[in-house]
Amino acid sequence: MARRYGFYDWYEPTTPKEVKGGIKAQSKRGSFASKWWGKRWIQTLESFDIGARLSRGRSYARKGQVASLDIGAGDVSAKVQGSRSGAYRISIKLKAFTARQWQQVVEQLVEQPIFAAQLLGNEMPEGIESVFEEAGLTLFPQKSRDLETDCSCPDWSNPCKHIAAVFYLMAEAFDGDPFLLFKLRGMERDEFLQRLQKSGAGQGGDSEEQAPEPEPEPLPLDAGAFWGGDTVNEPPAKPYPARLHAALPRRLGPLPFWRSDQEFIREMEKIYRSASGYIEHLDNGIEG
Repeated sequence: MARRYGFYDWYEPTTPKEVKGGIKAQSKRGSFASKWWGKRWIQTLESFDIGARLSRGRSYARKGQVASLDIGAGDVSAKVQGSRSGAYRISIKLKAFTARQWQQVVEQLVEQPIFAAQLLGNEMPEGIESVFEEAGLTLFPQKSRDLETDCSCPDWSNPCKHIAAVFYLMAEAFDGDPFLLFKLRGMERDEFLQRLQKSGAGQGGDSEEQAPEPEPEPLPLDAGAFWGGDTVNEPPAKPYPARLHAALPRRLGPLPFWRSDQEFIREMEKIYRSASGYIEHLDNGIEG
């Protein structure tokens, strides 16, 4: 930890300045994380024993006091608005794994195809920590010294309430996209999936002959031959009334650091229903 002091938890109550367009937590009350990996991240914060600053950090996260938040490889930078005129600068550092260490993780995951399938489904397998342990690594911070945190605020406590607010929002972001935790450890989603695919493909051996791809069949030059007889002159069939569903947004889950009072999934479902009604209106117009 960058700063650590204190034997008591006294503080002077202050009212933070309102932030326009701040990142508000989707959780209105209760727990910030619903998935086990998000909860594990919160456990890391709670293990620091910072007393009432935890509750104030939750309040800051829900009020939208976090003005910006960026997760990079081994580093998190954020700005949190407190009671003063300027936002405080937050830094959270967690050691990123090397390319060689990540390759060891990938090789271990190839031996656990169910884990790889769950990751592709945006789920963090509950047994994945054992995969990292086999590679001599830990996915989550184990001790306070694994993390280096700092805030430009005058509070003597580290973590302070501003850092706590960032931790809570990160837990929500990890809930929706577990690959953000991989990113923090130095591995982007696309690169990870490419490595996983490459390692899995190599299990069959390089000596196996691959079947040649079929030659493309040329398209007929005559339109009638292409469409099949006189069907090209037939009137188009009446469009089937469309029923659009927000399946894709639901699969994506909550967007990291969503800046709105409304829930992303619920708003997308409303938009899909509205679009379905509009298309049905057009269908009725065509029929009439």
